[in-house]
This record gives sequence, C-alpha cells and structure tokens, in this order.
Amino acid sequence: MSREYHFHCEHAGCSVTVDLRMGWTRELELLVDGKQVAAARAHGHHAQTTVMTTILPTSPPRGIEVEVTLPGVRGGDPESTLLAGGERRPIPAREVPRRARPSEADWYS
Repeated sequence: MSREYHFHCEHAGCSVTVDLRMGWTRELELLVDGKQVAAARAHGHHAQTTVMTTILPTSPPRGIEVEVTLPGVRGGDPESTLLAGGERRPIPAREVPRRARPSEADWYS
C-alpha cells in the first residue's frame, strides 16, 4: 500500500510543489506553478536523499534545488527542503486528501 505526501511553498513569486508517492518504488515530482519540471524515482526502503533541480520562470531566471529526504525501514515522515540563493528553507507538508474507496452502495447506483 502506498502513501502520498504533498509539500508546498511560495518562492520568488512562484508556486513550488513536491508530490511524493511512497510504495516499493518511491515517485517524486517537482512542480513549479502547477507544471511538472522534474521527476525522480527511488527504489527500495532504505533512507536516502534525492535532489531535484530546476530554473524558475522569473525575470531574471533563478535556479533552485529541492532536497527530499526519504525515511528508511523504521519509518518516519519524509522531509523536503528548498535550496535557493545559498539558503536552506524547509518546505511545509500539506495534508493529502484520502481517496474514497467505492462502497457497496456505490455499486448499485
């Protein structure tokens, strides 16, 4: 069973979002202003850090990196950090609404 995490912040007038799906294969997506600009996959259940890089569509363009720290087998929650202009800023997690599973009553409607 997989779990989803969502991290979001505003930086330099742009919306920066990290979507993470945790399962056997961990899938990461980096979105800027709602558009996917980078993606990565991590296999296995060991703790690891993945860095995704992009350039923000600002004037002048600014490069950023997003560092995602994935937990190991013992559990814990992932963390996401924005690296820009020599600064490290944690990206806060946002709650991901659970997808409703169809109930038996839905089968007959």
